[in-house]
Amino acid sequence: MLKKAVQQVVSSCRWSTSASFSTTIKPQLVNVGEKQSKIVENISDSLARKTDNRLFAVVFAHNRQFKVSQNDLIQLHHNSILDIGQKIQLEKVLLVGGKDFTLFGRPLLDPQTVKVFATVVEKTSTSPDLFYYKLSGKKVQRMLWMSHELTALRINEIQVDPEALI
Repeated sequence: MLKKAVQQVVSSCRWSTSASFSTTIKPQLVNVGEKQSKIVENISDSLARKTDNRLFAVVFAHNRQFKVSQNDLIQLHHNSILDIGQKIQLEKVLLVGGKDFTLFGRPLLDPQTVKVFATVVEKTSTSPDLFYYKLSGKKVQRMLWMSHELTALRINEIQVDPEALI
């Protein structure tokens, strides 16, 4: 008796999930090549107007992400093997954008498309921090003075090559 009641409930619920009553929207195919060429054309026009277009980028360095634009300073933790005054190119660019457009990488943008140039400005260390701990009830106490090394970079230029987007 119970089995029949369960079968009736299940069969009554089946009609609402059948294909004839489904409200799924089927995707329409769009001409992707035409849209892509329009987008690349708009980005090229935006980059051609250098007077009002200040670019920004999100770069990945030393396991951290930094949002940078031209003439910004970033501090990298740990002392890297770079010398002061050395010019480098940051290749792990996650995102680049301007006033009228934004390019997202999945996960990174192509290094030929976007180039972020930086110069090592300073290599220094932080002021010493005191790390003190004491275990109560024991004769254990430690006092450590620690400072961390830093490398400062100045972002010189962000370049986007619109012809590499195609």
